[in-house]
Amino acid sequence: MKHVPGHKCAVNGGCSRFMELWNLVFMQYNRDENGVLTTLPARYIDTGAGLERVSAVMQGKKSNYDTDLFMPIINYLCETTGHVYTSKLDSATDTAFRVIADHLRALVFAITDGATPSNEGRGYVMRRLLRRAARFGRELGMREPFMYKIVPTVADYMGDAFGEIRSRADYVTTVIKSEEESFGRTLDRGIEIFNGAAEKAKKTDSRIVDGEDAFALYDTYGFPLDLTEMMAKEQGLSVDRDEFDKLMEQQRQRARAAQKGNSFMMKLSDVELPVTEDLHKYHVDKSQGKMVGFIDENGFKNSGEIITGQEVAVVLDKTCFYAESGGQVGDCGTIKTDGAEFIVENTSKIADCVIHQGRVSKGQFKVGDKVDAIVSADRDSIKKNHTATHLLQWALQKVVGNSVAQQGSLVGPDYLRFDFTCPKALTKQQMNEVEKLVREKIDAALPVTCVEMEKEEAKKLGAMALFGEKYGDIVRVIAIGAKDQEHITDAFSREFCGGTHVGNIGVIGNFKIVKEESISAGVRRITGLTGAGLNKYFQERNDVIDELTLLLKVPSEKVLERVAGLIKENKQLTKQLKSTAKQTGNDILTEARELLSNCEKINGTSIVVSKLESATSEQGREAIDMLKKKADSVAIAFGFVEDGKVTLLAAVSDDLIKKGLKAGDIVKTIAPIVGGGGGGRPQMAMAGGKDPAKIDDALAAAVEFIKQKLS
Repeated sequence: MKHVPGHKCAVNGGCSRFMELWNLVFMQYNRDENGVLTTLPARYIDTGAGLERVSAVMQGKKSNYDTDLFMPIINYLCETTGHVYTSKLDSATDTAFRVIADHLRALVFAITDGATPSNEGRGYVMRRLLRRAARFGRELGMREPFMYKIVPTVADYMGDAFGEIRSRADYVTTVIKSEEESFGRTLDRGIEIFNGAAEKAKKTDSRIVDGEDAFALYDTYGFPLDLTEMMAKEQGLSVDRDEFDKLMEQQRQRARAAQKGNSFMMKLSDVELPVTEDLHKYHVDKSQGKMVGFIDENGFKNSGEIITGQEVAVVLDKTCFYAESGGQVGDCGTIKTDGAEFIVENTSKIADCVIHQGRVSKGQFKVGDKVDAIVSADRDSIKKNHTATHLLQWALQKVVGNSVAQQGSLVGPDYLRFDFTCPKALTKQQMNEVEKLVREKIDAALPVTCVEMEKEEAKKLGAMALFGEKYGDIVRVIAIGAKDQEHITDAFSREFCGGTHVGNIGVIGNFKIVKEESISAGVRRITGLTGAGLNKYFQERNDVIDELTLLLKVPSEKVLERVAGLIKENKQLTKQLKSTAKQTGNDILTEARELLSNCEKINGTSIVVSKLESATSEQGREAIDMLKKKADSVAIAFGFVEDGKVTLLAAVSDDLIKKGLKAGDIVKTIAPIVGGGGGGRPQMAMAGGKDPAKIDDALAAAVEFIKQKLS
């Protein structure tokens, strides 16, 4: 080993003779902001002996990256780039290999678990990892998206231990490819901007990249600050973080200002609101309670009154209203007392307080009044749609596969919306099969049981949870097909869910997919209908059929055949029109050639001015293009009638522009003669007019104008 003067070998002393494997951390206390220590409810020991470190020891490697946890990725990169991995710490290409291998493996696992790159939270961390790896790909000459191609390699060598990676490999590939393509469109331009900022920084004594340039890279080109800092460090530069942070805060303030006033609810972040007892929300549509306060534009009030027309949010001590949560919209309805009515337009929740937003439609309410809370009949439709989303997820997994995972949903009274992971659009056959499976279950009229149980017990039963959702120790499980809690294992669908549901899926009646679309890379969206919403959908389409039968004068069963015939007929007529137009165009070109052969010339410049019969604007332009190619120096003016109106076209060759003759000037001079106006470029211009009878006069004026300019 090479000796470095002044170096002393020591553990944790920057000495390469020692590799940390086991570093015990005893977690026993919590230190608050004042430095006070309190004993944790449970004490643990973090050994630091992760899989990578243990693998390095067991495989006799000096680096985690030399183990079989990373080398399959590195070997793939070596084969595709032609670079050689040397295991050297000071090699730029080796650094690129290691960064890409580490970041890609992390991305594959995270996306498999349901996370996706975005601009917020964990999604932003993932986006930063991907973009940093993409930038290091440039170091290896990889200018096109490449990371998505390595996903099967990761799935192959990690799939035995983590089967989900194999089953969702197509989805992960789609997400990573989309992100690479998106960032790739701006990466080269961003690097160019950075290089300019770096050159500017090198000319200063401080050698600091301007914070404004760093922010522009972040805001416009998607460069995370740490990526810019890393690129700067490679050139012996640093970044002005203070200026960057200042600009970032200004952007946040602008965002907050844009949101200001959207809802008076934003003023409640520092207010302690009362706790609402809302245990009735699953079982009853009407409950009694007391008004304990209301929220207006000035915040929460626990005394006072509200009057007719006032828009506020009412807080009750007890309510049966469901607050917007888990993709389900909040309940609507009314709150009543003697002689007064409050229309609830939405229900939401802040901490443990239910907020009934709406307006006083008549009378007045005082804090302390006893009231009746009545949920609207829309709740029945919401229940049908929510239970149908569970049926839809079950059916999708049956048809598409277990790689389908929920990415979000919206459940309202009119329709349901379900977002799920899927690498490509569903075929018509797949959608038909999904609808068939859902309808078969609905026809079976199976019971729905709602059970509260410990989270771990629910997981053991195979209940599905939404990735990223926070659950308490006790969870609510919706089991479709189980008649009671004791028979929960009979359920074919078991999901964590806090929403409202039907007691038997038979009441849903029917189900229809009305739209299937992409909303992001690897994520599809289905919009579906049940109940009243579906009945309305069918009625609207029946009305369309009735209108078509009257318009086409055929019975409903013949409408499709008649429309198909009309489409075929239209195609034939269009083809004939194109053929006629083409022949007319050829005639116009022939006429233009003859005009050029017989036209008047002044000092070598051909003057082609004429009225064209049955021409179109497109044919006139084609004639002008042909004449300008055939004549070295030419001035052109055409007039013709198109759709009952005059069209004037003028054009000149480039040599005439230098002599002061411009096409725009020609049409401006002659257009008023036909009662119109127009203009354009010096090379070619166009005008319109209302008086076809004056075309000859206008063209005569064009000849005089051209001759005057040329002489």
